[in-house]
Amino acid sequence: MKSILAFALVLGGILPGCFTTALNAAPQLQVSSDFPGGSARVLSLDPAGNTIHITPAGNPKRGWPCWWYFRLDGVDTNQPVVLEVTANQGVVLNGAPDKTRKLPINFSLPEYAAYSTDGTDWVHTPKGERKGDRTIYHITTTTSTVWLAWGPPFTLKDADQLIQKTCDLCPYAKSFVLARTRGGRPVPGVRISPPGAAAGPRFSVWIQARQHAWESGSSWVARGFAEWLVSNDPAAESLREKADIVIIPVMDVDSVETGQGGKEQVPHDQDEDWSPAPYFPEVAAGQRSLSALAKADRLDLFLDLHNPGPGAHDIDFYLPPVALLFPERVANQDAFFKIVREQMTGSIKFNGRIGPNSQTYDPAVNNVVDGWVGAQSRPHVVSLTMETPWNLSASTASGYLKVGKQLGRSIELYLQPTIRANTKE
Repeated sequence: MKSILAFALVLGGILPGCFTTALNAAPQLQVSSDFPGGSARVLSLDPAGNTIHITPAGNPKRGWPCWWYFRLDGVDTNQPVVLEVTANQGVVLNGAPDKTRKLPINFSLPEYAAYSTDGTDWVHTPKGERKGDRTIYHITTTTSTVWLAWGPPFTLKDADQLIQKTCDLCPYAKSFVLARTRGGRPVPGVRISPPGAAAGPRFSVWIQARQHAWESGSSWVARGFAEWLVSNDPAAESLREKADIVIIPVMDVDSVETGQGGKEQVPHDQDEDWSPAPYFPEVAAGQRSLSALAKADRLDLFLDLHNPGPGAHDIDFYLPPVALLFPERVANQDAFFKIVREQMTGSIKFNGRIGPNSQTYDPAVNNVVDGWVGAQSRPHVVSLTMETPWNLSASTASGYLKVGKQLGRSIELYLQPTIRANTKE
């Protein structure tokens, strides 16, 4: 009789201590993605099995819907988290407004996902188990809250923090806003140039990242370069002394902040917006600044940082169209690639692979940024797209930072007076 009464009291809530214990024994597993960069549509949730099944929640009209990023609360730390991701095969543009296709599943399903126990420091999960259009990841954590993502996120907040840190460490690093996006957000950048050094023999370098929002690794490479640049490495000190440098960690801020893919978005890809009438304010602002540098013969190297397709295993570079490959530019490209191949070694390396480029150039048709910069610049100026692989075990936050550091050392070695020799108007 006493046992029956006690059971009734617990059910009625009269013994709150017992009721609380019962609740604590079954954590309430919850998924949240309502924060900058978040994207996840929950397909199922199993608290007892610590299991979550999601798919990327991006809108195909806002670019390839492959990016996913969310926070998981109420994790049972006594058993692994089981994350199942089903690829989003939304219909996306395929190089032209009248061409479409289903997004290939590999873009949504990295071999290794990223996770964090504090939302700041990111590491890889063990390799996922592929099952058709799904991948299952297992994560062991000692915290009841964990963040999970396609790759290490890098948002507007991260860009602001990087730029502030850069300015704090370098007295002549100055932050600026390149433009306000169509969504009203700032596109922050940092310019590193000693006072009074705007003219003369100094070189000039422009590095930007993330014209495709889902390619988060490109922002981490930019971060690695920026952090190295303001370090006490003698090579970094040498580069600061001889070059004025602009870094834009995130170009398509709107897509990054809203958790969209960005690539092949409507009305068109940001990377292909470098036309006489850009759709994106940040592209128009970039054109004005880069054009001014080029006209003043104040530009020597331009790099647009990206991540490639899932099958890439090495760093790739893309060149401007063949018609823009003047002899001086080709010679300088070759010199740069030789240095990069020597410097970018290890798990993420450059083996000399150069992506295909267009045989012709028509500014009304060829609106990709490396071609636009090449067309505006003097013949000696090197303008490239750099693609860092994301689907490797080494494609982690620390791996990308290392690539950025190696890129910095490559640039320092490349910027020698000979690259401006015999330049023609």
